[in-house]
Amino acid sequence: MPITSAGIGSGLDVNSIITQLMAIEQQPLLKLDQKEATVQTEISSFGSIKSVLSSLQSSLDKLKDTATFQSKSATSSDSDVFSASADTDAVASAYDVTVNRLAQRHKMGSDEFSSATTFGGSAGDELTLTVDGTSFTVDLSTAKTLSDIQAAINVDSNATGVTAGLITGDSGNQTLVLTSQDTGYDKRVQISYGGAINAASFNLATLNTDSNNVLLSADTELDASLTVDGVSVTRSGNSISDTISGLTLTLKTTGTATVTIDNNTSAVTAAVTAFVKAFNDVQNALSDLAGGALKGNSLINNIQSQMRNVFNNKASVSGSYSYAAELGIASVYEIGGNNKGTIASDSDTLAAALENNLDDVISFFTDETSGFAARMDTMLDGYIASGGVLDGVVANANNRIDSIGQSREALNRRLVSVEARMRSQYSALDALVAQLTTTSNYLTGQLANLPKLFSNRN
Repeated sequence: MPITSAGIGSGLDVNSIITQLMAIEQQPLLKLDQKEATVQTEISSFGSIKSVLSSLQSSLDKLKDTATFQSKSATSSDSDVFSASADTDAVASAYDVTVNRLAQRHKMGSDEFSSATTFGGSAGDELTLTVDGTSFTVDLSTAKTLSDIQAAINVDSNATGVTAGLITGDSGNQTLVLTSQDTGYDKRVQISYGGAINAASFNLATLNTDSNNVLLSADTELDASLTVDGVSVTRSGNSISDTISGLTLTLKTTGTATVTIDNNTSAVTAAVTAFVKAFNDVQNALSDLAGGALKGNSLINNIQSQMRNVFNNKASVSGSYSYAAELGIASVYEIGGNNKGTIASDSDTLAAALENNLDDVISFFTDETSGFAARMDTMLDGYIASGGVLDGVVANANNRIDSIGQSREALNRRLVSVEARMRSQYSALDALVAQLTTTSNYLTGQLANLPKLFSNRN
């Protein structure tokens, strides 16, 4: 800021006077700042509304999905024997299941050999592992110990999935153990030999035992065996999902238990509960904003009115339900509370409808055009979708911010001009006062000398 001498000639505190006058001139600028802050608060409030409406829309996903209402649960009377799960293809029923045998990964063990014992050493000597048509050959043309053979099998290029282990017993000798990657007879380890190597070279034999720790009588017993309501079932694995439609059994041990399949109403209850919470979050947020940042804004009433319409307008769907209240989803006032725009669900009413009229409940919620969830979703889309109502009001608010900014720039330019004019005027005043002061001082001096002049003449 340049050094000025305003007020030196007149003795007036010109800078202070101009500062105070400019403070008055700047009052409209402060009002613009306040107006902008108000609009920014509105924009933030619109963002809050969009957030809670988006959460409400997300809560409709489950209510629009027929799978939510067709969800099934499966329970085992003895989870130590097997566990069970069900999907929407399952039919409510019960089955008696006896697990006779679990599926196992095939294990083969050799005789015991000294760690120094070697195998092979002649051209053509080899050991071949085959699993379900995939083979891997260990070249024994150079003699190898069991440890060497183990290392040769446990390589990444072995696509059979067979792994080799060594067990050192009390005698100090080693046993080679081969283990298949997957369970079942089809995934068993098959051995073939070449050159001077033959079955007697290792004397590999199955090590798997049954639940009584008795060696399996045949490799076919590597498969799981069970009976379902007296029907024999044999599978290669212990997770069985192709015996009863929609039901998966995970076998754990031998024994008998009952699996029960029921309609999983808890999935529907959870979906309705999530919707009710999201709906009430919207109502509470709107009520807070209506009494604060958006007081008097018609947007609040419009949203609340549209939400009520979805509840109050009859759903044109097949079935016996036309209103959410018939399923126990109603305003708090209707079910005995205070009507504050929030809702609640009557679990008993909903449960009875799910038990007695499941298809009608599904139709009411999931109909793609007139269902409750679809209508609520469409209404919400009008507000929160790209280019929707909320984007529009935010755009308008941003335009107001831009307009305020332009007004501020124009006002600042005017204030610069006003201050310059004031300084010019006060500088002129200062100069005039200084000139008058000089003249006054001169005249005062001349008048003071008049008595002396007359005295000298006498």
